Amino acid sequence: MGIRLQGTDGIRGPIQKHLPPTEHPVKWYLQTGEITPEFFQLYTYSTCSLLRNFGLTDISNSIVVGWDSRDSSGAFNNAAMLGILQAGLTPCSVGILPTPAVALHMLSTQAAAAIVLTASHNPADQNGIKIFLGSSGLKLFPSDDEALTKFLLEQPWPLSNSSILSVYCDESEAAKTDFIAHLLQNKDSEMILDQPESINIITDSAFGACQVIVQHFPKSWRIFQHYNADCSDEINRFSGVADLEGTRWLSEQHLRNSIWKNHKALHQLFRNLQKNPKILHLSWIFDGDGDRCFILVADSSRQGIHVLSGDALMLLISSKSELKSPKSSMTTQYIFNTIESDLEASSRILGKEFDLRQCPVGDKWLLLEAFDSRIKTLKELIPKLSQANVNLIDELQNTLVEMRKLGRPGAFELTRLWRNLLKEIPEANQFSTDFVLGGEESGHVILPGIHHKQLVFLGNGPLVAFKATEILYKRWLHKPEEFFKNIEALQPQGTHFTLPIYYVVKEKLLEPRFRDELCQIIQKLANNLYPEFTQDWINLAEDNELLMLQLKDKDTLKISIFIRNSGTEDKLSLYTQGNGISDEALEEFSREIYWHLLCHCKNRNSTWYQSEAQIMVELLNASPTISWPENPVIKSRLLHEMRNKQKFVTGDSENLVLTEIGKRYAQFLSDDAAVNMVGI
Repeated sequence: MGIRLQGTDGIRGPIQKHLPPTEHPVKWYLQTGEITPEFFQLYTYSTCSLLRNFGLTDISNSIVVGWDSRDSSGAFNNAAMLGILQAGLTPCSVGILPTPAVALHMLSTQAAAAIVLTASHNPADQNGIKIFLGSSGLKLFPSDDEALTKFLLEQPWPLSNSSILSVYCDESEAAKTDFIAHLLQNKDSEMILDQPESINIITDSAFGACQVIVQHFPKSWRIFQHYNADCSDEINRFSGVADLEGTRWLSEQHLRNSIWKNHKALHQLFRNLQKNPKILHLSWIFDGDGDRCFILVADSSRQGIHVLSGDALMLLISSKSELKSPKSSMTTQYIFNTIESDLEASSRILGKEFDLRQCPVGDKWLLLEAFDSRIKTLKELIPKLSQANVNLIDELQNTLVEMRKLGRPGAFELTRLWRNLLKEIPEANQFSTDFVLGGEESGHVILPGIHHKQLVFLGNGPLVAFKATEILYKRWLHKPEEFFKNIEALQPQGTHFTLPIYYVVKEKLLEPRFRDELCQIIQKLANNLYPEFTQDWINLAEDNELLMLQLKDKDTLKISIFIRNSGTEDKLSLYTQGNGISDEALEEFSREIYWHLLCHCKNRNSTWYQSEAQIMVELLNASPTISWPENPVIKSRLLHEMRNKQKFVTGDSENLVLTEIGKRYAQFLSDDAAVNMVGI
């Protein structure tokens, strides 16, 4: 396996506005984790060079470029477009737009690729890149990332050829108009837009890209109140989906908690409920780049807020019989979710008329499943194929099968074969497939949609919001007395613990000795706590970093434990899921595994870790002063990750109290000689 830069979805990291002289942008990133404008320039140049090498610019030399709101100076955005120009291709800017809008414009214009400059739900001090390939709509897989990284490291810096950023297309208005038309085309009805007196919707753009779309909705759509817009420095701060992950219910008391007390959209939703409890109050919660969505439902009977995450939205949408496309002749239709989805939610989907399949975490794997479905069904749906066309389909299908068998799909090569197929069979992208829905708990939901007569698959937060709202509103009108009970029933009832560890050495999880030791600990705990269940270690060919154990009662999956490095942040996470299992026992199980990870995986060289360790020890010793970083943004992020994510402390920054796990960890740090060496 070669060096890879990309994680779960694209590449992300803290920004550094200037690359030190004599440094190479990629080597600097590998050394520090920092993204500079020069990194963006070299990255887009190299991506475009590989597109040319694979013959993917023969139809168009245009590259659609869009971004979220975080780069107020434009330095990173301009650098990315400069890299495209230096590769001999034409950047077409669509400005600030949600990620799905950028990808759709790529498909509309037959551009060679789309590059989205975003760090998604990550803080404002970070930036990143997501890439879609033209025609196929696929994102880059690990094997593509290895090839791209190798190419990047081979490039001299500075680039020998220079160009002035002047020759580019501005297609922002066309892309925006096209995206709103796409949303309207794929809605079920105008119902929710025509009933402003009985429904109120708050949108929370997380100060990100969705603000552009919501602000340009037709003025006749009087049902929207828009929050958390127009502040690039605050993207994802006290807003959006990130703080709500893992939460299913919020009471008024919860809203006074430090985690949500500054979340304006939540508080406005609650005020709206109190002002008029007789209408339906919803909130659409997006992430910074708009490919994820949660729906909040204000409950007048319990005076609180239901949080419908990706799992709940999939249960809601899969209840629609309309998911079964009338154009499809498929006897079996599939719903896909990722391995992080709630076990009880998955079992409920299995009880419907669809077959459920699972894939690794990340929407790129859901897109691959949709692409796979498209290829498998072509010969059934296209009449009177010539032998030459059958051969083209077979070549693509056989290549994909072999790639997946090896766990190494390649988006560049698959896109090349798909483009060759489309030249001979232009209608191949118009037929429905046996893929009807895909999603993950974090809010990515993949709905097949029609765009300029083409079938497209994208994680599209606004479209999911429309679809879910239409279903909810119909249920509200049909049986209002049962509505909130039905909403409550959507919430998966399985146990689901997600325990993150920040500032880690990601390579630790790949060390054979440590991995074996970890497996033994997990197995011993499982034998002691659940001797009646059989153990099954799961290997996913396409995610060889994953460590995953399933416990079964006969054929029923009862517990799933897996550990994986984040592909978007400097952390690893332990996920423990139970179906009909005691919360207390499962939490005990999780905590012991978590403790072993916590003691062995932290990166002692990380300044973030050193700050965290020092603060923890000071709290343990009841120090009168706490060594918070002077930078308020860094302080806020550190506090958020210590308190809200790792749950080491409670309270505000001036009155912090160690939790039980926090006390244990602080004592470990205090006793650890290696930590003391950094000055604690």
